[in-house]
Amino acid sequence: MVTAIALEAVVKLLALLAVGIFVVWGLSGGVSETLSRIDASRIGDWRVDGGRWATITFLSAAAFVCLPRMFQVMVVENEDERHLRGAAWAFPLYLLLISMFVVPIAAIGLELLPAGSNPDMFVLTVPLSQGQQGLAMLSFLGGFSSATSMVIVAAMALSTMVSNHMVMPIWLRMQGAGASVSGDVRNVVLFARRVSIAVIMALGYFYYTLSGGGAALASVGLISFAGISQMLPALVGGLFWRGATRSGALTGLSVGFAIWVYTMLLPALGGGMLPDHILAEGLFGLSWLRPQALFGIEGLDSTVHAVLWSMSLNAITFCLVSLVTFPSPIERLQGAQFVNVFEHSSGPRGWTGSVAQSEDLMVMSQRILGAAEAQAFFQRELARQGGRGTLPEPTPAFLERLERELSASIGAAAAHAMIGQIVGGSSVSVPDLLAVADETAQMLEYSNQLEEQSAELSRTARQLRVTNEKLTQISQQKDAFLSQVSHELRTPMTSIRAFSEILRDEGEIPVTEKTRYASIIHDEALRLTRLLNDLLDLSVLESGQVSLNMSAGTLGEVMDHAVSTALAGSEDAIKVNRDPKSETLRISSDLDRLAQVFINLIANAQKYCDAKTPELTIRVTRGLGEIWIDFTDNGSGVPADHQQLIFEKFSRVSPERAGGAGLGLAICREIMQRLEGDIAYMAGQKGGSFRISLPVERKILSETQF
Repeated sequence: MVTAIALEAVVKLLALLAVGIFVVWGLSGGVSETLSRIDASRIGDWRVDGGRWATITFLSAAAFVCLPRMFQVMVVENEDERHLRGAAWAFPLYLLLISMFVVPIAAIGLELLPAGSNPDMFVLTVPLSQGQQGLAMLSFLGGFSSATSMVIVAAMALSTMVSNHMVMPIWLRMQGAGASVSGDVRNVVLFARRVSIAVIMALGYFYYTLSGGGAALASVGLISFAGISQMLPALVGGLFWRGATRSGALTGLSVGFAIWVYTMLLPALGGGMLPDHILAEGLFGLSWLRPQALFGIEGLDSTVHAVLWSMSLNAITFCLVSLVTFPSPIERLQGAQFVNVFEHSSGPRGWTGSVAQSEDLMVMSQRILGAAEAQAFFQRELARQGGRGTLPEPTPAFLERLERELSASIGAAAAHAMIGQIVGGSSVSVPDLLAVADETAQMLEYSNQLEEQSAELSRTARQLRVTNEKLTQISQQKDAFLSQVSHELRTPMTSIRAFSEILRDEGEIPVTEKTRYASIIHDEALRLTRLLNDLLDLSVLESGQVSLNMSAGTLGEVMDHAVSTALAGSEDAIKVNRDPKSETLRISSDLDRLAQVFINLIANAQKYCDAKTPELTIRVTRGLGEIWIDFTDNGSGVPADHQQLIFEKFSRVSPERAGGAGLGLAICREIMQRLEGDIAYMAGQKGGSFRISLPVERKILSETQF
């Protein structure tokens, strides 16, 4: 059938091209003269209504999907999806060639032929008017082949659908469990298709006589296209929306077809099919129910009006009913297969059978395909499996190919059911499918729970790794601290002991030497005292036993004291940049403890800033409900791998540099927590930067300027 369609398409194209060439170069004298005659004809003044053009374009596009003959050629007869690659360029090229001479033939036909001539016949009547009998015969053959092809393909497609999706399911249900091996299925299919073809042809003749036979082909095509396009909402919804239901599809189709019949088909038939008073006054005398002015919308083209209301109400009804109804189990299973087609169409179905069942499959195939076709198919499959035995083994791949072969004759549903009856004993029931679906849903839910638990364990493991790394670093810092503390304690004590023994054991020591030794003993004692004070201070702060000495003062006074104390006695003191106006704030806090924090930060900047000309900028700003005091130097800052640990006990950024046991920032953090504030390191600055936060409500008594 596909070969016959291709042949008639070529004949039709050659006939139209021959008539077009004759009209352009034989009658008009060339392209330019043809264009001039087109401009001078009524076609040159014709203006296309935008709404009508869009509607006809939409109907043409819908016809490619919905017309049975289109479905037959594009889907049923398409054995390989790779054929679409050639069709992607061949079909547009064919449309271009067959449409090339339509306008010239129409313009010349209007000019040469008498008024009232049928434009659908110009391809035939123009050559006849010029005495071109051979060209007219070629044109007649092209039109005849096109018409017969259209009738044949449409009748075959519709009869196949009727037999596969209506007759065969009913016949199988009537036959019961033995349907797969009883009766001549092929005769049933052939009889159903022949009767269907006869009924289809009779309906076509009935429409011809009912419409009077005088309607133009284009108008008849538009009516049929608008009718078959009512399938589009349900078709698209079924393919892409799992929420679409059978009730929604049937309701939408019913509403769409009813409006199409009322607004387009019945007015076009005439002959009393729709009384004149309904056309003029509307159904039941309601003006808003007039067929060509539905809901009071007037002035639209009749085709645009009918398509607009039928398609829109069809789609709206389909969606609304689908939303308010719940799909049945069969609909849910079918929806999953259609919407997720690539997840359900790969690989064999999993059927397996025994060699003994191959004979039953052979008998069934012969009764459907015919003896010769079935035997040829089984021999090909036997050769594919290696040629052992007399019949192929019913492997999953073989059963899938057999089902596809039978589907071409009796439909996919019937083929699947009949093979299932032989291989599986009986087809799978809906309760069985639902049981499997429920079990699968439970497994999926359990799997989702396991995935969530696994993700939670992964997050916990990551947190544990981070915590473990931090604890490892803290442990290493603690070990280093103990070593450092022992060194810090031993060094001053050794010096104190050594110089004390010198003063004790030496008889006569010059006064200058005694003074120097005493100074060393004094300095080392102070150093030892500071270390012990830091340890005691940190212990008291951590235990919460510290008592705060709250007092009032200005922030500038506390900062002056801190800067002078931190930089006292330093030869190369760091340059400190301040804004005195922003520090004129009176605060209530433990000013000594707050100054201790400031001193520590200034001393750290003095000690660790590695810029050529060290500078420290102290900036006071107002935040959200708090005061921010930023200490930012122009050095390289704290390395990224140390930023998480700098406020931990025993931590030092640069152990190789002189100074401290790594308790200063830990003490600062404890002090700020007791003062209900905070201290944090601000990453991303140009240098090392620390921010002290003080709550506004409790710490600021008044401010004279900010």
